[in-house]
Amino acid sequence: MEKQLYGIDLHIHTTSSDGTRTVDETIQDALNAKLASIAITDHNQFALKEPVCFQGMEIIPGAEFSTAYYTEKGRLLEVHIVGLFFEGVPKDLWQIFKEIPVQRKHYVDAIIANLETLGIQISYGELTNTFPDSNQIGRRHIAELLVKKNHADTITDAFDRLIGNRSPYWVDSSKFMKYMPMDECVRKICKNHGIPILAHPYHYHLEDEEIVKLAKDFKKSAGNDPAGIEVYYSKYGEERREELLKIAKEFDLYPSAAGDRHAVKDRFEQGDELLLEAMKEACKARKSTK
Repeated sequence: MEKQLYGIDLHIHTTSSDGTRTVDETIQDALNAKLASIAITDHNQFALKEPVCFQGMEIIPGAEFSTAYYTEKGRLLEVHIVGLFFEGVPKDLWQIFKEIPVQRKHYVDAIIANLETLGIQISYGELTNTFPDSNQIGRRHIAELLVKKNHADTITDAFDRLIGNRSPYWVDSSKFMKYMPMDECVRKICKNHGIPILAHPYHYHLEDEEIVKLAKDFKKSAGNDPAGIEVYYSKYGEERREELLKIAKEFDLYPSAAGDRHAVKDRFEQGDELLLEAMKEACKARKSTK
């Protein structure tokens, strides 16, 4: 019989963080896209705690951890680590994000106050009313509201001109969000039988050599435990994917496939299922040696 499901996407968001589709809707979307395996990886939140199989599609629990990382020049970056847990999320990890919601509220309030100085009036109440299903109001929601109120043409425009990291009106999240160090996060994921994956390495506005150093430091934190890097990322072209594949080989990192999907219009990545199988085999081998 011809296989009906194919491909993987190991980085997907839902309304449990800043996505616009619920977990159930996202699972159905992925099934409609005929994916064989997906991972639900909301920001600093476990939307699922156990692996699930739905109509033949594998659903892996995980999260996208925000972490603090200092470059060699002393610049503090918010680096994201996807943690996948093939056997379920251990209970001692469930509460590690408990302080983040209050910090995020202060951060969003600061962005709103900054926009007010530009004559742009939005409120936290507007955001929660506009996105009632979201458990984590953040910048993407602000961007969507700015578009809705005609302060920006598109979400990309809202980020570029008003709230993004390269906007002149950028608000530094590190002043409000106190994330765990990257190396600590990686070790914690490994200790709890998960696999850490360095998310979208080109997103941190680093020079090429700094990206290599980030990958090196990431792998060093994982030690002998298996770790991965997002090579097949939906927003990266072939040239970047080839460079990331070289980095993956250099530091013995497992290449991952990531759509980083947030909304209906965002496409899923259709990664090779062999990528996931390699990660699983590495995790099984680790377990047998400990």
